[in-house]
Amino acid sequence: MGPLSSFSALRISTSCEVAMVWEESEQRAARRLLTGAVAAGRVAHAYLFLGPDGRGKEEAARWLAQALNCETGPGTPCGRCRSCHLIAAGTHPDVRTFAPGGRYLRLEDVRALCRAVGNSPLVGRAKVYLVKEADKLLPEAANHLLKVLEEPPADTFFLLSAERPYALMPTVVSRCQVVPFHPLPPEKVAELLVAEGHAPQLAHRAAYLAGGDVKAAAGWLEEEGRRAQETFLALAPRLPAGRGALVTAAEAFAQDAGRFLTLLGAWYRDLLVWLTGCRDLICFQGAEAAIGRAAAFYRPVELVRANRAIEKATRRFSGRSNVNVRLAFEALLVELIVAAGTDRRPQRR
Repeated sequence: MGPLSSFSALRISTSCEVAMVWEESEQRAARRLLTGAVAAGRVAHAYLFLGPDGRGKEEAARWLAQALNCETGPGTPCGRCRSCHLIAAGTHPDVRTFAPGGRYLRLEDVRALCRAVGNSPLVGRAKVYLVKEADKLLPEAANHLLKVLEEPPADTFFLLSAERPYALMPTVVSRCQVVPFHPLPPEKVAELLVAEGHAPQLAHRAAYLAGGDVKAAAGWLEEEGRRAQETFLALAPRLPAGRGALVTAAEAFAQDAGRFLTLLGAWYRDLLVWLTGCRDLICFQGAEAAIGRAAAFYRPVELVRANRAIEKATRRFSGRSNVNVRLAFEALLVELIVAAGTDRRPQRR
């Protein structure tokens, strides 16, 4: 087999994989909506794929781009023609992706998209623009995009993806057909991570910490995520011991508030799960002995209050830059320790 044949085989494999992943996707509602629109020939000019950045949204976008440009005609893509191969490989000239280069999608990025919208398709029937992380559009950029969403050319389709609907301009959302994407069950995410070569215990923990978001779960398995878990597990079992442990933990947790609030929420959920007897559902597998010792300080109703306090703190931290993070963590941990009743001896079980 020569170089060209090998290249073609790779393209066929990649293209068929997109179709297979999408057909086997857990996102049944999204799949039903999009396949129905394609079958009926009523594909909207703008969709908003709304949900976690996990498996499904990107495959759905590529599948729909293939359906709009497949050389066998509009409808379910064949996965074998040149157009399907190019889209699967990310090299089709009429299917372009726009994503944030940093924290935001900037005005100059959207201007580049809008300039391209005015051109005719180069090789396909339709131009498809994938706008990833559209909830990171700056206001000026969102207003600029809104102009083309209001009057798109007949051969142009926009596929926006986002996690946070509240961060999107309502006028942008109103110009799109919303397609919901739901988190995968943590057990399914753990299976995917194990299939990629990760240790089962670490994969399980990452999947539960990420709440079924595949991309976020992968982040927990990277060096920074694993180091945060190690730091947390060295400190969390000591929290009921009182103020000394509290101050040390608050200083450490303040270094990465979002990540450690997630870990804290998972820990206190595990304590509650431990007391209620559903111990196969704990997140921190491998730390059962420490969980059992910490859970003995609490009654179930106190753990319910503790989890509510963590949720409230998470909302308070979100989007606020004027919070003294270390003091806020210290106040939260004091509240959690008071809930435990540190003067109480651990309950016998």
